[in-house]
Amino acid sequence: MNLKRRITMSLVGAGLLVCGWFLVVPAATAELLAEHPSELPPLTPEAQFPRCMARELALAGFPDHMHSWWWSGWEIMVDEQGRDYGPFSICDKRELTPRPGLTVADGEISCGQFRLSYNPAYEPCDLMIFLELLEWAGQLVPELLGFGIADTLTVISPDGTQQYGEMTGFGTWRLFHLDGNECIVQPAHILQARTLEGHAAFQLVTDWILRARFGDNLPPWLHQGLLEYISEDGVHLANYMAGFRSSGSVLFSAPLVDALLSAGVDPDPHRDREMYRRASYSAFLMVWELVENQGGLAALQEFLYLAGSGENLDEAGLRVYGVNMEQLALMLDAPRLGEPLGKYIQVRNPSIEP
Repeated sequence: MNLKRRITMSLVGAGLLVCGWFLVVPAATAELLAEHPSELPPLTPEAQFPRCMARELALAGFPDHMHSWWWSGWEIMVDEQGRDYGPFSICDKRELTPRPGLTVADGEISCGQFRLSYNPAYEPCDLMIFLELLEWAGQLVPELLGFGIADTLTVISPDGTQQYGEMTGFGTWRLFHLDGNECIVQPAHILQARTLEGHAAFQLVTDWILRARFGDNLPPWLHQGLLEYISEDGVHLANYMAGFRSSGSVLFSAPLVDALLSAGVDPDPHRDREMYRRASYSAFLMVWELVENQGGLAALQEFLYLAGSGENLDEAGLRVYGVNMEQLALMLDAPRLGEPLGKYIQVRNPSIEP
Protein backbone atom coordinates (compact mmCIF):
# COMPACT_ATOMS: atom_id res chain seq x y z
CA MET A 1 0.00 0.00 0.00
CA ASN A 2 1.48 3.38 -0.97
CA LEU A 3 2.31 6.15 1.50
CA LYS A 4 -0.53 8.41 0.44
CA ARG A 5 -3.11 5.67 0.94
CA ARG A 6 -1.70 4.74 4.37
CA ILE A 7 -1.85 8.38 5.47
CA THR A 8 -5.32 8.75 3.96
CA MET A 9 -6.61 5.68 5.82
CA SER A 10 -5.18 6.99 9.09
CA LEU A 11 -6.74 10.42 8.65
CA VAL A 12 -10.11 9.02 7.63
CA GLY A 13 -9.98 6.71 10.61
CA ALA A 14 -9.51 9.80 12.75
CA GLY A 15 -12.66 11.37 11.32
CA LEU A 16 -11.09 13.59 8.63
CA LEU A 17 -11.95 13.68 4.95
CA VAL A 18 -9.03 13.75 2.53
CA CYS A 19 -9.38 15.45 -0.85
CA GLY A 20 -6.09 15.17 -2.71
CA TRP A 21 -3.62 16.31 -0.05
CA PHE A 22 -6.12 18.69 1.63
CA LEU A 23 -8.14 17.93 4.74
CA VAL A 24 -11.77 18.76 5.39
CA VAL A 25 -13.44 18.16 8.73
CA PRO A 26 -16.87 16.70 7.80
CA ALA A 27 -20.06 16.82 9.79
CA ALA A 28 -20.04 13.00 9.74
CA THR A 29 -17.10 10.68 9.13
CA ALA A 30 -16.74 9.80 5.45
CA GLU A 31 -17.00 6.16 4.46
CA LEU A 32 -13.67 4.63 3.40
CA LEU A 33 -13.85 2.66 0.17
CA ALA A 34 -11.33 0.12 -1.05
CA GLU A 35 -9.51 1.11 -4.23
CA HIS A 36 -7.77 -2.15 -5.18
CA PRO A 37 -9.04 -5.76 -5.46
CA SER A 38 -6.62 -6.90 -2.73
CA GLU A 39 -8.03 -4.36 -0.26
CA LEU A 40 -11.47 -5.98 -0.28
CA PRO A 41 -12.19 -8.69 2.33
CA PRO A 42 -10.75 -12.09 1.38
CA LEU A 43 -12.86 -15.21 1.04
CA THR A 44 -12.43 -17.07 4.32
CA PRO A 45 -14.64 -19.34 6.45
CA GLU A 46 -15.15 -16.39 8.81
CA ALA A 47 -16.10 -13.85 6.12
CA GLN A 48 -19.25 -11.77 6.54
CA PHE A 49 -21.51 -11.51 3.49
CA PRO A 50 -21.84 -9.53 1.40
CA ARG A 51 -18.13 -8.77 1.71
CA CYS A 52 -18.23 -5.37 0.03
CA MET A 53 -20.54 -2.63 -1.14
CA ALA A 54 -21.59 -1.93 -4.71
CA ARG A 55 -19.62 1.33 -4.65
CA GLU A 56 -16.47 -0.58 -3.67
CA LEU A 57 -16.92 -3.10 -6.47
CA ALA A 58 -17.31 -0.30 -9.00
CA LEU A 59 -14.13 1.34 -7.68
CA ALA A 60 -11.89 -1.63 -6.88
CA GLY A 61 -13.20 -4.52 -8.95
CA PHE A 62 -13.94 -7.99 -7.59
CA PRO A 63 -11.80 -9.21 -4.65
CA ASP A 64 -8.46 -10.69 -5.71
CA HIS A 65 -5.78 -11.77 -3.22
CA MET A 66 -4.02 -14.16 -5.60
CA HIS A 67 -0.93 -12.02 -6.20
CA SER A 68 0.03 -10.66 -2.79
CA TRP A 69 2.85 -13.12 -2.01
CA TRP A 70 5.02 -11.24 -4.52
CA TRP A 71 4.52 -7.93 -2.71
CA SER A 72 6.43 -6.29 0.10
CA GLY A 73 5.25 -7.29 3.54
CA TRP A 74 4.20 -10.85 2.66
CA GLU A 75 4.55 -13.18 5.65
CA ILE A 76 4.68 -16.96 5.52
CA MET A 77 1.45 -18.48 6.84
CA VAL A 78 1.32 -20.78 9.86
CA ASP A 79 -1.37 -23.41 10.50
CA GLU A 80 -3.03 -24.27 13.81
CA GLN A 81 -0.27 -26.81 14.56
CA GLY A 82 2.40 -24.14 14.13
CA ARG A 83 3.60 -25.44 10.76
CA ASP A 84 4.54 -23.11 7.90
CA TYR A 85 2.65 -23.51 4.65
CA GLY A 86 1.90 -21.72 1.40
CA PRO A 87 4.04 -19.36 -0.68
CA PHE A 88 7.76 -19.33 0.23
CA SER A 89 7.34 -21.80 3.09
CA ILE A 90 9.48 -24.39 1.25
CA CYS A 91 11.65 -22.21 -1.03
CA ASP A 92 12.52 -18.70 0.09
CA LYS A 93 15.25 -16.75 -1.74
CA ARG A 94 16.02 -20.03 -3.52
CA GLU A 95 16.87 -21.74 -0.23
CA LEU A 96 15.10 -25.09 0.22
CA THR A 97 13.59 -25.66 3.67
CA PRO A 98 13.26 -29.38 4.52
CA ARG A 99 10.02 -30.50 6.12
CA PRO A 100 8.37 -33.83 6.98
CA GLY A 101 6.70 -35.37 3.92
CA LEU A 102 8.63 -33.25 1.41
CA THR A 103 10.55 -35.18 -1.24
CA VAL A 104 12.56 -33.54 -3.99
CA ALA A 105 13.97 -35.51 -6.94
CA ASP A 106 14.95 -34.70 -10.51
CA GLY A 107 11.80 -33.43 -12.19
CA GLU A 108 9.44 -34.20 -9.31
CA ILE A 109 8.42 -32.62 -6.01
CA SER A 110 6.00 -34.21 -3.56
CA CYS A 111 4.53 -32.71 -0.41
CA GLY A 112 1.37 -33.83 1.36
CA GLN A 113 -1.45 -34.43 -1.12
CA PHE A 114 0.35 -32.97 -4.14
CA ARG A 115 3.01 -34.16 -6.55
CA LEU A 116 4.39 -31.83 -9.22
CA SER A 117 6.15 -33.33 -12.24
CA TYR A 118 8.23 -31.12 -14.56
CA ASN A 119 11.26 -31.00 -16.84
CA PRO A 120 14.29 -31.88 -14.68
CA ALA A 121 16.24 -29.06 -16.36
CA TYR A 122 14.46 -26.77 -13.90
CA GLU A 123 15.70 -26.39 -10.35
CA PRO A 124 13.09 -27.29 -7.69
CA CYS A 125 12.87 -23.69 -6.49
CA ASP A 126 12.05 -22.53 -10.04
CA LEU A 127 8.59 -24.10 -9.79
CA MET A 128 8.15 -24.65 -6.06
CA ILE A 129 5.77 -21.71 -5.74
CA PHE A 130 3.12 -23.65 -7.66
CA LEU A 131 3.35 -26.60 -5.27
CA GLU A 132 3.19 -24.18 -2.34
CA LEU A 133 0.05 -22.64 -3.82
CA LEU A 134 -1.51 -26.08 -4.27
CA GLU A 135 -0.73 -26.76 -0.61
CA TRP A 136 -2.40 -23.48 0.42
CA ALA A 137 -5.46 -24.25 -1.70
CA GLY A 138 -5.52 -27.79 -0.32
CA GLN A 139 -5.90 -26.33 3.15
CA LEU A 140 -8.31 -23.46 2.46
CA VAL A 141 -10.66 -24.84 -0.21
CA PRO A 142 -12.02 -27.70 1.99
CA GLU A 143 -12.77 -25.12 4.68
CA LEU A 144 -14.72 -23.04 2.16
CA LEU A 145 -16.66 -25.96 0.66
CA GLY A 146 -17.20 -27.82 3.93
CA PHE A 147 -15.49 -31.02 2.72
CA GLY A 148 -12.19 -32.18 1.26
CA ILE A 149 -10.52 -35.21 -0.27
CA ALA A 150 -7.99 -37.74 1.03
CA ASP A 151 -6.37 -38.68 -2.29
CA THR A 152 -3.12 -37.50 -3.86
CA LEU A 153 -3.12 -35.29 -6.95
CA THR A 154 -0.36 -35.56 -9.56
CA VAL A 155 0.15 -32.34 -11.51
CA ILE A 156 2.17 -32.43 -14.74
CA SER A 157 3.72 -29.17 -15.97
CA PRO A 158 4.67 -29.43 -19.68
CA ASP A 159 7.67 -27.63 -21.16
CA GLY A 160 5.68 -24.98 -23.01
CA THR A 161 2.29 -23.95 -24.34
CA GLN A 162 2.75 -25.91 -27.56
CA GLN A 163 3.31 -29.13 -25.63
CA TYR A 164 0.43 -28.24 -23.32
CA GLY A 165 -1.85 -27.89 -26.36
CA GLU A 166 -0.63 -31.17 -27.83
CA MET A 167 -1.23 -33.02 -24.56
CA THR A 168 -4.64 -31.53 -23.78
CA GLY A 169 -6.13 -30.02 -26.95
CA PHE A 170 -6.58 -26.79 -24.93
CA GLY A 171 -5.71 -23.20 -25.68
CA THR A 172 -4.07 -21.06 -23.01
CA TRP A 173 -7.45 -19.68 -21.87
CA ARG A 174 -8.15 -23.13 -20.38
CA LEU A 175 -5.68 -23.42 -17.52
CA PHE A 176 -5.60 -27.17 -16.91
CA HIS A 177 -6.95 -30.57 -17.89
CA LEU A 178 -8.07 -32.69 -14.93
CA ASP A 179 -8.69 -36.42 -15.18
CA GLY A 180 -9.35 -38.08 -11.83
CA ASN A 181 -6.24 -37.70 -9.69
CA GLU A 182 -4.00 -36.54 -12.53
CA CYS A 183 -3.84 -33.09 -14.04
CA ILE A 184 -1.94 -31.49 -16.90
CA VAL A 185 -1.58 -27.85 -16.02
CA GLN A 186 -0.59 -24.99 -18.27
CA PRO A 187 3.21 -24.78 -17.79
CA ALA A 188 3.83 -23.52 -14.27
CA HIS A 189 6.48 -21.05 -15.39
CA ILE A 190 4.05 -19.65 -17.97
CA LEU A 191 1.34 -19.25 -15.33
CA GLN A 192 3.84 -17.36 -13.19
CA ALA A 193 4.72 -15.07 -16.09
CA ARG A 194 1.00 -14.41 -16.62
CA THR A 195 0.49 -13.83 -12.85
CA LEU A 196 -2.21 -16.51 -12.96
CA GLU A 197 -0.52 -19.21 -10.87
CA GLY A 198 -2.62 -18.60 -7.76
CA HIS A 199 -5.88 -18.56 -9.69
CA ALA A 200 -4.91 -21.76 -11.49
CA ALA A 201 -3.90 -23.57 -8.28
CA PHE A 202 -7.13 -22.70 -6.46
CA GLN A 203 -9.27 -23.51 -9.51
CA LEU A 204 -7.55 -26.85 -9.90
CA VAL A 205 -7.91 -27.89 -6.27
CA THR A 206 -11.56 -26.78 -6.20
CA ASP A 207 -12.27 -28.74 -9.40
CA TRP A 208 -10.52 -31.83 -8.01
CA ILE A 209 -12.49 -31.78 -4.76
CA LEU A 210 -15.86 -31.07 -6.39
CA ARG A 211 -15.46 -33.80 -9.01
CA ALA A 212 -14.44 -36.33 -6.39
CA ARG A 213 -17.69 -35.62 -4.51
CA PHE A 214 -20.15 -34.87 -7.32
CA GLY A 215 -18.65 -36.07 -10.60
CA ASP A 216 -20.63 -34.24 -13.29
CA ASN A 217 -23.83 -34.02 -11.24
CA LEU A 218 -23.69 -30.31 -10.43
CA PRO A 219 -25.04 -27.95 -13.10
CA PRO A 220 -22.07 -26.67 -15.13
CA TRP A 221 -22.88 -23.07 -14.22
CA LEU A 222 -22.58 -23.93 -10.52
CA HIS A 223 -19.48 -26.10 -10.88
CA GLN A 224 -17.57 -23.62 -13.06
CA GLY A 225 -18.88 -20.68 -11.09
CA LEU A 226 -17.48 -22.15 -7.87
CA LEU A 227 -14.10 -22.67 -9.53
CA GLU A 228 -13.99 -19.05 -10.65
CA TYR A 229 -15.41 -17.64 -7.40
CA ILE A 230 -13.14 -19.55 -5.02
CA SER A 231 -10.08 -18.79 -7.16
CA GLU A 232 -11.03 -15.06 -7.08
CA ASP A 233 -10.83 -14.83 -10.87
CA GLY A 234 -13.54 -12.20 -11.29
CA VAL A 235 -11.36 -9.18 -12.07
CA HIS A 236 -9.46 -11.10 -14.74
CA LEU A 237 -12.66 -12.43 -16.30
CA ALA A 238 -14.14 -8.93 -16.37
CA ASN A 239 -10.99 -7.61 -18.02
CA TYR A 240 -11.10 -10.38 -20.64
CA MET A 241 -14.56 -9.17 -21.65
CA ALA A 242 -13.13 -5.94 -23.08
CA GLY A 243 -12.48 -7.62 -26.42
CA PHE A 244 -16.04 -8.91 -26.70
CA ARG A 245 -18.14 -5.92 -25.65
CA SER A 246 -18.40 -4.28 -29.07
CA SER A 247 -21.07 -6.85 -30.02
CA GLY A 248 -23.29 -6.03 -27.04
CA SER A 249 -23.86 -7.89 -23.79
CA VAL A 250 -21.16 -10.40 -22.89
CA LEU A 251 -23.40 -12.32 -20.48
CA PHE A 252 -25.19 -15.63 -20.98
CA SER A 253 -28.10 -17.21 -19.13
CA ALA A 254 -27.68 -20.59 -17.43
CA PRO A 255 -28.95 -22.84 -20.26
CA LEU A 256 -26.38 -21.45 -22.71
CA VAL A 257 -23.64 -21.48 -20.04
CA ASP A 258 -24.39 -25.15 -19.36
CA ALA A 259 -24.43 -26.02 -23.06
CA LEU A 260 -21.12 -24.27 -23.76
CA LEU A 261 -19.30 -25.70 -20.75
CA SER A 262 -20.59 -29.21 -21.50
CA ALA A 263 -19.73 -29.14 -25.21
CA GLY A 264 -15.97 -29.42 -24.84
CA VAL A 265 -13.42 -27.59 -26.94
CA ASP A 266 -14.69 -25.75 -30.02
CA PRO A 267 -12.46 -26.56 -33.03
CA ASP A 268 -12.35 -22.83 -33.84
CA PRO A 269 -9.85 -21.48 -31.27
CA HIS A 270 -11.06 -17.89 -31.49
CA ARG A 271 -14.66 -18.92 -30.88
CA ASP A 272 -13.61 -21.34 -28.13
CA ARG A 273 -11.70 -18.59 -26.33
CA GLU A 274 -14.62 -16.16 -26.49
CA MET A 275 -17.38 -18.60 -25.62
CA TYR A 276 -15.41 -20.27 -22.80
CA ARG A 277 -14.50 -16.99 -21.18
CA ARG A 278 -17.99 -15.49 -21.51
CA ALA A 279 -19.58 -18.65 -20.13
CA SER A 280 -17.06 -18.70 -17.25
CA TYR A 281 -17.69 -15.03 -16.46
CA SER A 282 -21.46 -15.55 -16.48
CA ALA A 283 -21.07 -18.58 -14.19
CA PHE A 284 -18.85 -16.56 -11.87
CA LEU A 285 -21.46 -13.79 -11.64
CA MET A 286 -24.16 -16.33 -10.78
CA VAL A 287 -22.11 -17.82 -7.95
CA TRP A 288 -21.04 -14.35 -6.81
CA GLU A 289 -24.71 -13.48 -6.34
CA LEU A 290 -25.45 -16.87 -4.77
CA VAL A 291 -22.78 -16.62 -2.08
CA GLU A 292 -22.49 -12.89 -1.52
CA ASN A 293 -26.20 -12.05 -1.42
CA GLN A 294 -28.07 -15.32 -0.86
CA GLY A 295 -26.86 -16.70 2.45
CA GLY A 296 -23.07 -16.71 2.24
CA LEU A 297 -20.87 -19.75 2.72
CA ALA A 298 -23.16 -21.21 5.37
CA ALA A 299 -26.01 -21.66 2.88
CA LEU A 300 -23.67 -22.90 0.16
CA GLN A 301 -22.09 -25.48 2.47
CA GLU A 302 -25.50 -26.70 3.59
CA PHE A 303 -26.61 -27.10 -0.03
CA LEU A 304 -23.42 -28.96 -0.97
CA TYR A 305 -23.71 -31.18 2.10
CA LEU A 306 -27.29 -32.17 1.23
CA ALA A 307 -26.43 -32.71 -2.44
CA GLY A 308 -23.34 -34.70 -1.54
CA SER A 309 -25.33 -36.87 0.87
CA GLY A 310 -27.55 -38.15 -1.92
CA GLU A 311 -30.40 -35.67 -1.73
CA ASN A 312 -31.92 -34.62 -5.05
CA LEU A 313 -30.52 -31.27 -6.19
CA ASP A 314 -33.98 -29.75 -6.51
CA GLU A 315 -34.86 -30.85 -2.99
CA ALA A 316 -31.58 -29.46 -1.66
CA GLY A 317 -32.26 -26.19 -3.45
CA LEU A 318 -35.77 -25.98 -1.99
CA ARG A 319 -34.52 -26.68 1.54
CA VAL A 320 -31.70 -24.15 1.44
CA TYR A 321 -32.73 -21.45 -1.05
CA GLY A 322 -36.47 -21.99 -1.24
CA VAL A 323 -36.43 -22.77 -4.99
CA ASN A 324 -35.56 -25.69 -7.24
CA MET A 325 -32.48 -25.61 -9.46
CA GLU A 326 -34.23 -24.18 -12.50
CA GLN A 327 -35.74 -21.42 -10.40
CA LEU A 328 -32.40 -20.83 -8.69
CA ALA A 329 -30.69 -20.33 -12.05
CA LEU A 330 -33.41 -17.85 -13.04
CA MET A 331 -32.99 -16.04 -9.72
CA LEU A 332 -29.26 -15.69 -10.38
CA ASP A 333 -29.58 -14.92 -14.12
CA ALA A 334 -26.52 -12.89 -15.10
CA PRO A 335 -28.05 -10.97 -18.06
CA ARG A 336 -30.98 -9.89 -15.86
CA LEU A 337 -28.90 -8.90 -12.82
CA GLY A 338 -26.09 -7.32 -14.82
CA GLU A 339 -22.49 -6.79 -13.82
CA PRO A 340 -21.86 -5.57 -10.25
CA LEU A 341 -18.85 -3.60 -11.47
CA GLY A 342 -21.05 -1.51 -13.73
CA LYS A 343 -21.64 -1.38 -17.45
CA TYR A 344 -18.47 0.51 -18.37
CA ILE A 345 -15.63 -1.31 -16.67
CA GLN A 346 -12.19 0.23 -16.48
CA VAL A 347 -9.27 -2.12 -17.09
CA ARG A 348 -7.73 -3.15 -13.77
CA ASN A 349 -4.48 -4.97 -13.19
CA PRO A 350 -4.84 -6.65 -9.79
CA SER A 351 -1.29 -8.04 -9.95
CA ILE A 352 0.15 -4.54 -9.43
CA GLU A 353 0.78 -3.87 -5.74
CA PRO A 354 -1.51 -1.15 -4.32
